[in-house]
Amino acid sequence: MPYDEPDETDPMMLVGVELPADELASLERAIVFAEEFARMGFGEEKLLGMFRNPFYAGAHQAYLALGEKKVAEIVRENVHFWGAIRFREREYDPATGMAHLPVLEERGE
Repeated sequence: MPYDEPDETDPMMLVGVELPADELASLERAIVFAEEFARMGFGEEKLLGMFRNPFYAGAHQAYLALGEKKVAEIVRENVHFWGAIRFREREYDPATGMAHLPVLEERGE
């Protein structure tokens, strides 16, 4: 079978479905998305911009369902909680002959 033609009898073929969701599901989706990216070091504006962007379909659907005010509140809470510290690795310094381990640092915005 050619590479570009999927086999309909293949049990491993990916099939996407859309499931109905209520406001609670949208709220949970927004919280999980905000937490994940806040933990990666995203700030409030960048994270809120991702919710506004239709490219991020799941986050954008939550944004449309919950509204700007509620999503901004969720983003603010998660960035405040998870964005307080972040990890940063330091390189080996040949001048001192020391290797620096990952350092916890306060994030100042």
